[in-house]
Amino acid sequence: MISKERVIRAIEFEGPDKIPNGCYYLPGALDKYSKRLLSLFEAYPRDFAESVWWDFREILKAYTAGIHTDKWGCVWKNVKPGLLGRIVEHPLKDLNKIDSYELPDPTDLVDFELVKKAADSAEKTGKYLLGDGDNFFERIHWLHGFEKTLFDITAGRKELGILMDRLLKLKIDFISCWLDAGIHGLCFSDDWGTTRGLMISPERWRELFKPCYKQMFYEVRKKACHVFFHSDGKVLDILPDLIEIGANAINIQVSLIGVDFVAERFAGRACILPDIDRQRLLPFGTPNEIAEHIRYLVEKLGSFKGGIIAWGEIGPDVPLENAEAMLYAFNKYGTYK
Repeated sequence: MISKERVIRAIEFEGPDKIPNGCYYLPGALDKYSKRLLSLFEAYPRDFAESVWWDFREILKAYTAGIHTDKWGCVWKNVKPGLLGRIVEHPLKDLNKIDSYELPDPTDLVDFELVKKAADSAEKTGKYLLGDGDNFFERIHWLHGFEKTLFDITAGRKELGILMDRLLKLKIDFISCWLDAGIHGLCFSDDWGTTRGLMISPERWRELFKPCYKQMFYEVRKKACHVFFHSDGKVLDILPDLIEIGANAINIQVSLIGVDFVAERFAGRACILPDIDRQRLLPFGTPNEIAEHIRYLVEKLGSFKGGIIAWGEIGPDVPLENAEAMLYAFNKYGTYK
C-alpha cells in the first residue's frame, strides 16, 4: 500500500495496512544528531511528503539565535538556537491602529509555486502532502499580545472583532491558495489549552472562534481534502465541537487529557494523532517505557480499521535511542490484523 493511500485510509477508517508514520523532528534535533537522525527516518520512512515547499529561510529565522522581524511585523528574539524563539514586539499592541495595519498577502507567506512542484513530486512518490494552514487565535495574540488578547476577548472589544474579521478573510484566501496547489490535507494549529483547561470559557470560544474555524474547515472539506487540527493542553471541552464542524484528524496531548478517556469518547469519531509526551516520556523515559506506552495507544485508539496516525515530535532534548524506540514501536505494534 502506498503512503498516500495508507494515510487516507487511516483518516477515513477504511483499513490501512498499518499505522501511517507522521513523526518528525525539530531543527535543534537535526543540529544535534545530524546524519544519525536522518538515518532513523530512512529506516522508518514518513508517509507524509517532506516540507520542501515551505520557505525554510523564513521559518528557520525563528529557530536561529538573534532578533528578526517576520512578514507580519512581529519581532522575534531567540536565545536558544534550534528551538522556536518568542515575540518581543507586537505590531498591533495598540488595537486603535487596526485601520492602518496591513496584513500580508497569502502569496507573501508561502511560495505556492514550490507547493505545486511538491504536489507533483508527492504524486510520483506516493506520499501524502499536508499543507500548513497556520494559526488563527495564536496569530491574533502574536499580533496584539497574549494578555491584551485575553482581556479584549473577555471585554468584547470591537477592534478585536475587526481584526478577527480581517484575519478570517485572509485565511480563506490563504486556504484557497493551498487547495489550488494540489495538497491532500491542511493542518491548522492553535494551542487552546493549559494543563488545567481552556484559556477562555468554552462558551466564549463557541461564540467567537467556532464560527471562524467552521468556515475555514468548510473551505477545505468542500474540495474533498482533510482537515487536521493541532492543539496543546487540556482541550477536552472543545473536541466535540471541532469534530462537529469538520476536523478529520486531531493532534492532541492524549497523555495529559487521558488515553482511556480519549479512547472512550473520541476513538472512531475522528482520527487521533496522539502527541507522544514531550515533557517527560520522550526526553526522560526509557525506551521500554516508550514502547509500552505506544503499544497501549495502538490498542486503545487503533481498533477501528484506522483512526490513528503516529505523531511524535523529536526535539533536541530527546535521546536518540528514545526517538528510535518511538519509531520502532509504532512500526512493531502498528500493523493492523
